[in-house]
Amino acid sequence: MQSVSISLMAICMALVVGCSSVHSPQRVLLDESVSYQLQAVPSNWPIQSPLQLITITRENKQQSLLLQSELQGEQLNIAALTVQGMSVFSMSLFKDGSYTLEKHIPGLNLYPSHMLADMQLASWPIKSIKNGLEGAVLRDEETRRVVADEKGHLMVISFADNKTTLTHLRRHYTITIEEIN
Repeated sequence: MQSVSISLMAICMALVVGCSSVHSPQRVLLDESVSYQLQAVPSNWPIQSPLQLITITRENKQQSLLLQSELQGEQLNIAALTVQGMSVFSMSLFKDGSYTLEKHIPGLNLYPSHMLADMQLASWPIKSIKNGLEGAVLRDEETRRVVADEKGHLMVISFADNKTTLTHLRRHYTITIEEIN
């Protein structure tokens, strides 16, 4: 009897954890009057990007993930792992800007549209970003990008060697992206 209960619980957990959901293209609020419409994958995106270490810092707390992305046709597939190698989530971004998300850890608070927006602001071509940005301007400087509105700088994205640092000045978080292979 106990083995049946454990089996049923394992099946239920697999169903809950393995659920995926489809999301329409979204406009993501970057601030109260600034938004970003998720953009399609650029035509010149590399087939496979290097493995990346993503470190999120907020209120002196850090969380790290390993991220791998791969282009299949016009679909960008992204897999995230803990630094110990446990699968956290997988996501696919489609040509129309819609995406699917499959969480592998129950109860995980993910904001995939914000994650995609941050990723796009940091790495998409300037023209694509400008097409999606509303209520702010994007300045492309030699070693950084700046998103600003009438109140001043909103986000600063800095590039150095194999490291990209995105700082959201109003939401007080920093994302560091390091290529590790």
